[in-house]
Amino acid sequence: MPTERVNLSMDRTALSAARAAAQANGMSLSEWLSKAAWDRAIWEAARHSAEQSRRHPDELANWEDERLDRLFGGDQA
Repeated sequence: MPTERVNLSMDRTALSAARAAAQANGMSLSEWLSKAAWDRAIWEAARHSAEQSRRHPDELANWEDERLDRLFGGDQA
């Protein structure tokens, strides 16, 4: 996977904890931070999706039927 160098500032306590976690997992700090950022981004996307579903429960109510109609061209009963 292509990487990009970034410069960031972190609280010393958070950095120390990240270094310890990376070492405990046999990862470089860079690898661990990248994975942590990815995991958090996925968590945030899932949280946002759940919130949208809660706010608009009818929006995807017939999603499965619509998907099957698109795949198979109408009622397959």
